[in-house]
Amino acid sequence: MSISKWVNAIFIAVAVLSFVVFDKTLKLIFDSVDALTDVAFGNYVSVTTLIALALAGLFTFVLYKRPDSFDYLSDVVVEMRKVTWPSWGETKRSTIIVIVFTIVLSMYLAVFDQVWKYLTDLIITGGA
Repeated sequence: MSISKWVNAIFIAVAVLSFVVFDKTLKLIFDSVDALTDVAFGNYVSVTTLIALALAGLFTFVLYKRPDSFDYLSDVVVEMRKVTWPSWGETKRSTIIVIVFTIVLSMYLAVFDQVWKYLTDLIITGGA
């Protein structure tokens, strides 16, 4: 896929993400205003959803028309092509190492937590 196609795909993802954020935020803000949050068109579309769609479209359009944002995303795509990604086997091994280390560290901390609890209880109760 060419760089411009990746950049356009990123802008589409930004549009979708900004729509979700705007929609949830507007529904949270206008939760008590039934005229804005009730279903207005079809089965699922409320006025806040339409406002969020317009805001997301405007936000993405403004971002798309800025040359510096397009250049920045193009540079990101170029740099991401230079990344050496780990193989599936390396990813599985690294994941297993992280899981095992987390379990061992959790057990280690649990033992010390119990020791300190015992010592603290011994000091507070005076050995009774």
